[in-house]
Amino acid sequence: MSKEFVFTSTLDHSVERVHGALTSEDFWNSRLAASRTGVGQLEVGSGPGTFRAKVSDQIDTSALPAVVRGVVRGPLIIERTDEWGGLEGGAAQGTLAGSTSGLPITIAARSELRGNAAGGTEIEVRGEATVKVPVVGGQIEGLIVQLVENIVQNDRTDIDKWLTEN
Repeated sequence: MSKEFVFTSTLDHSVERVHGALTSEDFWNSRLAASRTGVGQLEVGSGPGTFRAKVSDQIDTSALPAVVRGVVRGPLIIERTDEWGGLEGGAAQGTLAGSTSGLPITIAARSELRGNAAGGTEIEVRGEATVKVPVVGGQIEGLIVQLVENIVQNDRTDIDKWLTEN
C-alpha cells in the first residue's frame, strides 16, 4: 500500500533565480557543507539548466518513533535523488526519489517549479511513499509523508537563504 502526498512551497524569488539555484553546483555544495551527516554526488545534467543531486544522510535511530525502531535493521541511511530539467516557458519539471537502508521504503515524486502571480515561485511536489513492512507499514508511511513535508520545507528555507545571500 502507498500513501499519496502533495506539498507546495512558495518563495519570493523569481522562477529563473530559483531554478538557477536548484541547478547550481554551488548551491548543492553549500547544502552538503552545512550537513553534519550528509554526503552527496552532484551531476550536471545532459542539457542546459539540468541537474541531478544524490544525497545520503545517516539518521540516529534513537530519535525515531518506537514503531519504526522496532523494525529497523542496522543503520538507517536515507538516500535522496533530485533531478531538474531545463526551464521552459517559465516552468521546470523535476523528480524526487528516496529510499532507505534498514527499511523497505521508497518515495517517488514529480516536482514542478513555476512562477506565481506575485512574481515569486511555487514548487509543487506530488508523489507517494511506500513502506513494505507487514502490520505497521501504514503507520510508517504516515511518518514518511511527514518527513517528505519537512524535506520540502527545509528545501524552501535553504533556497531562500542561499538566494538572499548570493
